[in-house]
Amino acid sequence: MAFFAVACKPKADVNTIKDETMKLHDVVMANHSKIIGHQMKIDTLLKNLVDLKTKFPSIDTAAEKLEMQKLMIDLVKAEESMNDWMHNFNGDFKNEADTAVYNYYKKEHDKIAKVDELYKSEIKKSDTYLAKFKKQ
Repeated sequence: MAFFAVACKPKADVNTIKDETMKLHDVVMANHSKIIGHQMKIDTLLKNLVDLKTKFPSIDTAAEKLEMQKLMIDLVKAEESMNDWMHNFNGDFKNEADTAVYNYYKKEHDKIAKVDELYKSEIKKSDTYLAKFKKQ
């Protein structure tokens, strides 16, 4: 019975999941500039630890350097996850059955939702970190 329910997905469901997937992609892409911006700000802080120590004399620059490096690694991983998703995405369906198209977009929707969660998490972490140095 479940097979028939899946096999009989109407065209509207295919269009809906496709639209939802692409809208989520657009949301992630809108946050992409924040990911890149935070990478640049943290990179600038890393290159100017002496200046940072002058402005914030009580900080442990060695500990801050490690934290910044960890944040950079995480931001780059988030960016790479989006790049991988886009590189592997193939929305070119010409003569495929609606069920195959629906299943593909459902899987892609789940993948891009995970990228979205990762982006939001990394942006929040780096926002919090950069706020310490008034670099938002």
